[in-house]
Amino acid sequence: MVAVLLSPFPRFGQPHSTVVEARDGTLLGARIAADGQWRFPENDTIPFKYEKALLLFEDRYFYLHPGINPVSIVRAMVSNMKAGEIVSGGSTITMQVARIARGNKPRTYSGKIIEMLSAVKLELFTSKKKILRLYAGNAPFGGNIVGIESAAWRYTGKPPADITWAEAAALAVLPNSPALVFPGKNQDVLKEKRDDLLRKLYEKKHFDSVTLVLALDEPLPGIPGPLPSSAQHLTDYFFKNNPGKTIRTTVDAGLQERAMEILHQHQEKLSGNFINNSACIIVKVESGEVIAYIGNGSITDDEENSSDVDIIQSRRSTGSILKPILFAAMQTSGDLLPDALLPDVPTRFPGFSPKNFDLSYSGGVPASQALSQSLNIPAVKMLQQYSPEKLLDLLRKTGFTTFTNPASHYGLSLILGGGETTLWELTGVYASMSRVLNNFSQTGKYFVNDYHPPVFTKNVTQNVVNAKDDDPPLSAPALWLTYEALQNVNRPEGEAGWQYFSSSGSFAWKTGTSFGFRDAWAVGTTPEYVIGVWAGNADGEGRPGLTGISAAAPILFDLMNIIPETGWFKEPSGELTMIEVCKQSGYRAGPDCPEKIMQAACVSGLRSEMCPWHRIIHLDRTGTRQVNAGCVPQSEIKNVPWFVLPPAMEYFYRQKHPEYKVLPPVQKGCTTQGTIPELEFIYPVQGVKIFIPRDQTGTLTKVIAEIAHRNPSKKVFWHLDNTYSATTRHIHQLEIMAEAGEHVLTVVDEDGNTISCTFTITGKVTK
Repeated sequence: MVAVLLSPFPRFGQPHSTVVEARDGTLLGARIAADGQWRFPENDTIPFKYEKALLLFEDRYFYLHPGINPVSIVRAMVSNMKAGEIVSGGSTITMQVARIARGNKPRTYSGKIIEMLSAVKLELFTSKKKILRLYAGNAPFGGNIVGIESAAWRYTGKPPADITWAEAAALAVLPNSPALVFPGKNQDVLKEKRDDLLRKLYEKKHFDSVTLVLALDEPLPGIPGPLPSSAQHLTDYFFKNNPGKTIRTTVDAGLQERAMEILHQHQEKLSGNFINNSACIIVKVESGEVIAYIGNGSITDDEENSSDVDIIQSRRSTGSILKPILFAAMQTSGDLLPDALLPDVPTRFPGFSPKNFDLSYSGGVPASQALSQSLNIPAVKMLQQYSPEKLLDLLRKTGFTTFTNPASHYGLSLILGGGETTLWELTGVYASMSRVLNNFSQTGKYFVNDYHPPVFTKNVTQNVVNAKDDDPPLSAPALWLTYEALQNVNRPEGEAGWQYFSSSGSFAWKTGTSFGFRDAWAVGTTPEYVIGVWAGNADGEGRPGLTGISAAAPILFDLMNIIPETGWFKEPSGELTMIEVCKQSGYRAGPDCPEKIMQAACVSGLRSEMCPWHRIIHLDRTGTRQVNAGCVPQSEIKNVPWFVLPPAMEYFYRQKHPEYKVLPPVQKGCTTQGTIPELEFIYPVQGVKIFIPRDQTGTLTKVIAEIAHRNPSKKVFWHLDNTYSATTRHIHQLEIMAEAGEHVLTVVDEDGNTISCTFTITGKVTK
């Protein structure tokens, strides 16, 4: 007994492979162990068929002996003495575990004694089931394949639980002679051993005669096949962060395969335009669980196409994919009503001149339509009103961690792709927003942990019901209004191409395209699922036609068709209210608004701005001329409410809205100067500081000043610092060359209407 206690206890310190499984245990991928062996981490169970075959072949008295079998030892000694060499070891499974733990050293009598003592010690302190698991997990199966888990996958392409009796028998005899498994080498010997074991299993009544016949006809294991690789980049992630472990993820294996097929189909088309990469992720809203994760859909596995890059975790320019968050933020704060008319006119800021994607302008467009059509200029105007500082703070509160610079770094370009994020965080934030809306509709409460990143393992704490959030970043009604604007069935035809896609159910969706056609985004959400899609080149190369609507949206719609159909978000009626709004402007109705309608909005919208564009106009009794009390008797004046947009908005708005009524001309002898502006600066604006950069040749560029006039045919006279510069008509633009410092630009039309603005040029301008 002393010798037993002093003998070495079998221990296994070899590194393991990294194994990634789907939520049902299906193998998604694996990475080889650090020592170059395919050695999966020990499993808690042993496949039934393999256990029966193993015990019958190796150690039929396993559950009866104390670690050694004296009968087998004596039989082996007799055989060895007759042969004059060691031809049989008489080892039990427990002794083999001890020998494997010692590194499979050459067989000697002294080594055999050590193995016997270690086996007895192992039996004293370890259960039989544990010993079986140690053997099954560490037995050699030929080449660099170790353990039943990796052997089953490499030789049969199946999990151990699904192997046939023939496969179980073949795998049971392999550790006895792993060198047998080579095509064309000793296959007869292997087949003989396998078939003999199958017959013994039949004699023990483990299966019937039909099964025996079929098993004997099964082919032998051949060349080890590749392991499944349906989640390559997810496997790489865990190999980097949790090496040597088996990770049970939340991924749905079937959905993962279907999503990969869809991505590859689209990637083939995209590759024709030298768009080499794409990615997608599908998340369950309630839990945040990732059910599909394809980090790169590249159809070629090479460095040139960057197929190894996990796009889901890579930072990319956001394009306009953040616009819904800004819209929801302004609904939450009460700064904007859903259909409030926003300016959509040519706009210039210092160093920044946003343009709509189609280079057209509407003059004015309802906020919800501006969102669904993804118009850039209204979005910038919204951010200007809301402020980049507030939006940046909100983005961080909702779950974005990639916006690490101060607001001054991004400026107004933040809403058009001036910042970067990952598909992981983007999809997570949209899932969080949908979660907030769902939970509020069910409980009438906000919870602090509704905003959290996606999760891909089961051991993550979910919602804490008693953790109420009294100051949510985004309100449920604001989110509902946002999703209503983004619902595909309500999309205006101005979002070119959306109508060519179809889906089995309703969902809110948004696309985005970064500057230079480098990133194409698409995100869609239902009450239960969120799908995020990206397409482009991992190296950042832009391509013509690489847009969210043409490259990413088709993938999104096909993915939407493979998830279970759901209904639509429940309206958070308790937090919505009906507000009287002006029919024409979408603002809160003022006293001068002639047509008023009721519209659902956030309660905070009650403090939003009243309609700024309806005013009382004084007309003569015919209604065709503007007058005032100074030139027409009060009794002959008609006071009429009139929808009057600023000159710049009016110029473009009336082109797309023929029903828009321009102001009647002023009656001769009357003046209305100063009451309604006839001119408006587009650029520069009052107080702006302008830095004039150099072009590619090193030449300093010029400042382009521009105004809008209600009657473009009027002559306009430009004066810089009280010095006449030029006269324009129809197109009112002027190139300005000026020294550094403060300047005053004055514009006068032929009727005497005047506007001025003061601006500052920083840096010296020389010819």
